[in-house]
Amino acid sequence: MTLVRGINTYRSTTAEQTWERIRPLLPAIGVTRVADLTGLDDIGLPSHAAYRPVSRTLTVSLGIGLTATPSKISAVMEGAEAWHAENPCLPVVARCAAADLDLPYDVRDLQLAPNSPLTDRTVLDWVAGRGLLTGRTVLVPLDTAKLDFTARRDWARVLFRPTSNGLAAGNTLAEATLHGLQELIERECVTEHTETPPERRVYVDPTAATVASTVAIVAALRAAGCWMEVCDATNDLGVACYGAIIWSPSLPVFFGGFGCHVEPEIAVGRALAEAVQSRMAGVSGARDDINPKVYEQADPLSRPPVPVARPLRALRPSPALPESIDEVIADYAARVLARTGVEPFVIDLTHADLGLPVCKVYAPRLRMFQDSKVTRPTS
Repeated sequence: MTLVRGINTYRSTTAEQTWERIRPLLPAIGVTRVADLTGLDDIGLPSHAAYRPVSRTLTVSLGIGLTATPSKISAVMEGAEAWHAENPCLPVVARCAAADLDLPYDVRDLQLAPNSPLTDRTVLDWVAGRGLLTGRTVLVPLDTAKLDFTARRDWARVLFRPTSNGLAAGNTLAEATLHGLQELIERECVTEHTETPPERRVYVDPTAATVASTVAIVAALRAAGCWMEVCDATNDLGVACYGAIIWSPSLPVFFGGFGCHVEPEIAVGRALAEAVQSRMAGVSGARDDINPKVYEQADPLSRPPVPVARPLRALRPSPALPESIDEVIADYAARVLARTGVEPFVIDLTHADLGLPVCKVYAPRLRMFQDSKVTRPTS
């Protein structure tokens, strides 16, 4: 399968083909409008918002790209992922306690709610997933696949933390699986990064990038007078991961993003693009989960941040690239297994009547960072 690469993607078809496929599905997943937000900011990277007024999670999903079509796709796909998790159609294959099953993982290694009383004797509804290396059937609690922020604090929310971690959509199930697994790896890397004191982090020069998509993002930021800082957050999983922070006098607030990818320079571009998307959330005020405290940080008299007094390291060289998405999945899954001792697995959330591949990937023992821990040194 030929791979099409871009700042946010490792796709099996072109962006135009993807858009023509998903556009007719917008009413079915509750998207009433896809709005162009690009002109609200001065950076100029195409940015869009997809609106789902009757969503049970977030009403607004944001997207970004080098051109309008990938930006629209990014916004709509995020909304589509959430819709599938809000409306799972998975058959329950067992109702019992974890102790009654031959699970390859500890059920308490899943995303638990704070002070969760879950034990291996708690009776749960189980759905079937598939191991990413062996193809073995793996059961997982149904409640870990559901997203519903409108629900009262029921038993499921006492046990598990609702999260979109590992949730992904794509042109094919393999493509969706890759992006879900990559997200899990990214968040494990970010967890370690946020636990590393700023003075011990590895800083790199994003202007040294040569990949066209990343060069274009850096150029847009520089043309808009943005200050930027990029750190190498790659850990011993060996998959390139970077974190970026941007700042501009037109909205003097720090905005951050992270990116993970087979190609290190694309990971840098993804991190910077996510920071720009986070900034657009602040500029537009469109996201319904934005914290008002973001705006309290803005100081119109502030000056650009003082760069960290650390030598800049070279960007990681590009490794030999796999020939197919399946090869990337197998490589990532093997790295996770070696790290955690547990084979990652996936459940298929696709609705047959829609035909848009959506899945949720699980990697027990990988961690998810807390936004509150994302910091940088002060001058």
